[in-house]
Order: sequence, then C-alpha cells, then structure tokens
Amino acid sequence: MRAFALLLVAAVSALALAAEPAKKADEPMAGKMKKPGMKQGDVKKSASAKKKEMKPKLDKEAQSMEPTKPTPQR
Repeated sequence: MRAFALLLVAAVSALALAAEPAKKADEPMAGKMKKPGMKQGDVKKSASAKKKEMKPKLDKEAQSMEPTKPTPQR
C-alpha cells in the first residue's frame, strides 16, 4: 500500500513538472527591474557582449597584477 502511494505521488509530480512549459528568450520579462520592451534573452545577450568587450582590458590588468619573483633574503 505504501509503495503504491509513493509511486502515485511520484507519477503525479512528474506530470506536473512536465506540463510546465520552459521559458523562452523572446517572452517578455517579469519583475520590477525590467524596462519596457525587454525580453528574457536581452540580459544574457548584453552580458556576453560586455564580457567580450572587457576581455582585453581584464587580461591586461591581470598581467600587470601578476606577482614578481621574491628577492632572496640574506
């Protein structure tokens, strides 16, 4: 009896999760921080574009911050 109830609960929950549609990037954004006309994929696109733009600057800064070899103490 207990196994049947557990199986029934698992089946019902799997159906409930499967029925929920996945979010699409072209759907309007939900939330308070959205701007009018923003879509869900806009944030990810802008973040990857900004990362690509900043990569040379970040690499140059990382090279300048690399530690030099310590001088031996006498």
